[in-house]
Amino acid sequence: MRCWKSILLALLVAALVPWAVNGRVFRALGVRAGQLNTAGLPLELAYRTTMEVNGRRTEVHAYSARFNEPVVEQLRDQFERQGFKVTFRQTADGAFGVAKGDGRETRILVLSPGSQPNQMVFLFYPEVGRSGKTRFPIPGYPGGKMGNTVLNEDTDTICATLETMDSAGQVHAFYAGVLAANGWTPAIPRAGGMAIFRKRDQICCILAKGRPGEPNRVTLLVKGGGL
Repeated sequence: MRCWKSILLALLVAALVPWAVNGRVFRALGVRAGQLNTAGLPLELAYRTTMEVNGRRTEVHAYSARFNEPVVEQLRDQFERQGFKVTFRQTADGAFGVAKGDGRETRILVLSPGSQPNQMVFLFYPEVGRSGKTRFPIPGYPGGKMGNTVLNEDTDTICATLETMDSAGQVHAFYAGVLAANGWTPAIPRAGGMAIFRKRDQICCILAKGRPGEPNRVTLLVKGGGL
């Protein structure tokens, strides 16, 4: 199951949403315009990559930090020192937010699950300009409100989020039927709100958990080339 946990970590990228804020960016020495100066912060760079987020090419920087570090406060302080306006929203497993200024933005995801010894920080730097539209390889849910779409060509992975007032059971029943009709077969029995299907060298993951009284957020992921 560790490989699936790694895949599900990528799904969290799609949970980021932009908020409207304004600000002026300070040009820190040696730091690209619109990017955070991490000098002095207790962050260790894990990797950098480039993805397509909502049809826009996006540079992604991932960092790790000790679990006891007040990462959200540290990020907020440093962004504001550089002239950004910052908004954060706390979640059960960390926080997400956005910093904007001078026509640029940084989306922020902090993962702080209690079961892990370290926190993970993801900074997303989209290119300036109009975003395009990403074609998703499986159908969207009927009547569902599409959210974010993330494409990583390096790993041949694409994921998307959507919301619906239908139950998780209805969502899973729909995808079990439509995927079977398109040549997909169950790979791992449905458990904990997650169902996994296989088609040749492709893997498809459907993640839907019921939230009584609230819209049900659904995450769809398709990965080529096996695991």
